[in-house]
Amino acid sequence: MNTFASFIPEGYYHVYNQTNGKELLFKSDENRRYFLQRFRNYLKPFHFVHSYALMSNHFHFSVQVKNEEQILEQISKIKVGERTKVMNEFLLVTNSILTNEKRTSEVSETSDVLNRLIIHQWQRFFLSYTKSFNKAHNRLGNLFRQKFKRSAYDPELKFQYLQYYIHHNARKHGIVNNFKDYKHSSYHEIINENDSLINISKIFLWYSEIQEFISFHEGSHYEEVFENIDLDGFIKK
Repeated sequence: MNTFASFIPEGYYHVYNQTNGKELLFKSDENRRYFLQRFRNYLKPFHFVHSYALMSNHFHFSVQVKNEEQILEQISKIKVGERTKVMNEFLLVTNSILTNEKRTSEVSETSDVLNRLIIHQWQRFFLSYTKSFNKAHNRLGNLFRQKFKRSAYDPELKFQYLQYYIHHNARKHGIVNNFKDYKHSSYHEIINENDSLINISKIFLWYSEIQEFISFHEGSHYEEVFENIDLDGFIKK
């Protein structure tokens, strides 16, 4: 499994990262709230979000990168003075392609810039949360591992199983016996159809109705699910 996959338009990804040195990622519910607020600010404009779990020293997200036109629209809403260098580069390259006949070299250039843009947004997200966390807890230095992991996946094969993996992660690590008892995942947001972070409509492309989503999560999909999607080098708690 390539755990440093390139981001491509409309690609599906399992994104995860962990703290340095087994440190706590969250020391309060306020930390978790702020973490998700920063995620909304830096990453939701560029992704459709399917599920997440916030663990004591790591996190998981299932996301889909938006297409070029959708990302272009999002960047266009940002004030010129607040755009990053790679955002401006993406605007320049994408507008050039949209107004001219696509050439292979230009398509390749767009893919490279989009990948760098998405990586940079994740890095900005990590830095923003780290600065706040360090200030609140009188801490210095990097909080996260420098190279965050992201695995591309085929939604036809793994969408439902990755959601199961993410929502059952606390049970897997022995934190709860029943995955529903863990409140720091997106499971309850989805069954309550709270779309402030999760793109509910995208999820129900893969389930016919909410009851099918619930039944799938309550079902027994065997521990092979965890073996097939498991992550090298992650600490259990």
